[in-house]
Amino acid sequence: MATLAETARPNSTHYGHAVMPQATHDEQALEDHFLAMRMWTNQKMDPLDRRLLDEVIVPEVTAKTGKAPTRSTEVRNALENHPLHQYWLTLSLFYQDRIWQALDGAIDRQYDELAGKVAEQAANPKGSLRLNPDLVMPRYISSIDHHRMAGGYITDTSDADFRAGALYDRFASTYLRNLNGGWKNDGRGHTLASHVQGFFPDFKPKRILDLGCAVGHSTVAIAQAFPDAEVYALDVGAPMLRYGHARAESMGVAIHFSQQDAEHTDFEDGSFDLVCSSATLHETSAKGMRQIFKESHRLLRSGGIMCHVDVPPRHEHLSLWDQMRCDFESHYNNEPFMTSLARTDWMKVATDAGFAADKVAVGYRKGSYFLNPNTEDFFTEGHPEGRTLMGSWYACAAVKD
Repeated sequence: MATLAETARPNSTHYGHAVMPQATHDEQALEDHFLAMRMWTNQKMDPLDRRLLDEVIVPEVTAKTGKAPTRSTEVRNALENHPLHQYWLTLSLFYQDRIWQALDGAIDRQYDELAGKVAEQAANPKGSLRLNPDLVMPRYISSIDHHRMAGGYITDTSDADFRAGALYDRFASTYLRNLNGGWKNDGRGHTLASHVQGFFPDFKPKRILDLGCAVGHSTVAIAQAFPDAEVYALDVGAPMLRYGHARAESMGVAIHFSQQDAEHTDFEDGSFDLVCSSATLHETSAKGMRQIFKESHRLLRSGGIMCHVDVPPRHEHLSLWDQMRCDFESHYNNEPFMTSLARTDWMKVATDAGFAADKVAVGYRKGSYFLNPNTEDFFTEGHPEGRTLMGSWYACAAVKD
């Protein structure tokens, strides 16, 4: 049987670390086809769908109700009854599902070889891996396959299963190609580290905890930004953690992974100098988010810092179509808390968790793929250039008294 090196296309964008699934020429071509479909939809269909809403649906709703709509909920039914929008919806789901399917088949082909590589990387670890087979999964994780990823984050078929992690890693590097830090998919981690370093330039954390780490995309970046710190990371998905541990080891980064619920960890009070998360909160729930902020407060020492970075949409700052685009994630892309998070008052959640209001900063942070601490990249009303390729993230940083 051919090895990964023999079957992967030369100069593939997916060469990154020892355990990442690779693509044959034909697999790569299939991925590129559906990525091109995604780009065509974004460039050609999004503007048409926006015009449909602004020039057809809004006037119709205004004529019927006597007032112009300001919330996506007021136009959703009329918009979804229109054939053009139905076409947009179909395309938006189709190309994503087909990328998942293509990658799933590629992992099937090389699963045994990858299993050997995962085991090899975990054999003499710099970090550690601690699993809990008795962990009770939060319902917002166990009841849905986030991102329409078949099986979700927690499907575990054996004591050595890593499939969910491999699929998630490979999808992220493909779907977000060149958009979030390249094959490492670590743009959010660099953004979070830059945010902390920009606001707290003298901060030298000794112990860091990353909540909802998945396969450690952001965790590795955070560890590299604070090389003198002992770094811990947790997630509920055992296959994500097995793969994430092997991934970090293959990259030479010591991280201590454990299978835990971010709402209720087993670490002692005041255990960490920095407690953080990146793109985790929108996959929880309103109750879960609030408990995670409270747990962050409990885990921090006095003077410690909490920093959570997540998807940027704020409904009060979005056009009607952009509100709808955000709602799409909740209604169709298995991200049920996305819409609610866009309307959540993060400042209130932080103060309710125990942080003093004058020690909390909430707003948009321009994405940083390289460490570039700069408080001028922080905005309370959104990035002035809009949602560009460099993007922006919504960030909450707070200091515990």
